[in-house]
Amino acid sequence: KANCVDIILNNKGLVTITQIAKDYGMSGQSMNHILHNLGVQFFQSGQWLLYSKYHNEGYTHSQTIPIEHSNGNKDVKMQTKWTPKGRFFLYNLLKDNGILPLIEQDMENRVC
Repeated sequence: KANCVDIILNNKGLVTITQIAKDYGMSGQSMNHILHNLGVQFFQSGQWLLYSKYHNEGYTHSQTIPIEHSNGNKDVKMQTKWTPKGRFFLYNLLKDNGILPLIEQDMENRVC
């Protein structure tokens, strides 16, 4: 378990909620709704944002993503990405609420 935490915290990259959600066997949309119901985030102007309680903790970073519409018009959208610190926060929050990543679910179901 400590090894998994070390790997998460030593990773310097940002990840999407969909990437995190796949570790739990769910979609990014489902994970976003769980986090909303747990009082972590809200949806505004097309982006999930953290409530003020969590906003200055270094859990997320907003990234500008260039997009091209089907009519050829170019635009940008904001996307929330999670830091390693944020992933660790989510792991603990979800675990406290009975939601484990698939790898730990598998471990609990194994008979030694």
